[in-house]
Amino acid sequence: MKPFKKKKSKPEETDEEIYPLDKAKENWKKAVSLYRSGRYDQATIQFRDFVEVLLKANCTGYVSSTENNLISLAEKAFDEVPAEIRKALTVMNPHYTLVKSVYSPAFIDDIYEKSKSIAEWVFSQSSPYTQFDLEIK
Repeated sequence: MKPFKKKKSKPEETDEEIYPLDKAKENWKKAVSLYRSGRYDQATIQFRDFVEVLLKANCTGYVSSTENNLISLAEKAFDEVPAEIRKALTVMNPHYTLVKSVYSPAFIDDIYEKSKSIAEWVFSQSSPYTQFDLEIK
């Protein structure tokens, strides 16, 4: 006779669903906070997550939760992606940011600027109701 296995506890589900835009806003605040405190590795990942969630929030139809290629998401969300945004998305893509082992202040400054320019472009392409202030006091 087999002993009974312990059942894994499942996280409690809440009635409140976090909307993608709200999640993007929280990711932005967290990334900026990490950036200002000098935690560059974690800030880089948070900035990338912010861009991913922001793009997913602007996609119409179903987007798989495993879809994380930023260029593909931008193409799904918008008809045209300008060259400078495409270049910024290429740098922000996981294969580049996650394999980098040294996160210098210059690197994170570049990631911050790219994240901000991508967000400003996304905001310029979408409804005023889907925008928020990127300046955090």
